[in-house]
Amino acid sequence: MDELEKQLQDLLVATSDYQDEALPEALHQMLKVLREQIAMDVVFVAQIADGRRSFVAVDSAPGRDLIRPGMSDPVEQSWCHHIVDGRLPMLIRDGRPLVESGQVPQPPFEIGTYLSVPVVLANGSVYGTLCAFSFQVDEEASESDVTHLKAVARLVSQQIEADKAS
Repeated sequence: MDELEKQLQDLLVATSDYQDEALPEALHQMLKVLREQIAMDVVFVAQIADGRRSFVAVDSAPGRDLIRPGMSDPVEQSWCHHIVDGRLPMLIRDGRPLVESGQVPQPPFEIGTYLSVPVVLANGSVYGTLCAFSFQVDEEASESDVTHLKAVARLVSQQIEADKAS
């Protein structure tokens, strides 16, 4: 377990006796730590259900709050859906050529680097995604960042499962 995973696990342990309203705060703190660690502008958890992608939790760098929890859009218009379906890699260092070629839907704002991993529940079903992006291309983005997202996605899944059980 690397330092980021340990820090996030400690955060979850500290909030394990949470009331329902504490989950969003713990989740927000996890996303903030992740966003800062991987140097992205926005990190979010989205649920995919009934043909829609709904933003559940979002952390944005100051002045970058274009997405808010509760917002949603058709899943086919999201990059997340293409990644869950395996049509795109989990790490897209430069999204502009994909938009220009029509391989991905045109987002409502410029996306440089994009990372996304599925959030998979214990029964194997896909809840949604954990995604991060920067408005500019980040040449330093790496598979190590994807590994961090996967670790956090597992923690998010555990929290969703614990919330369902209570």
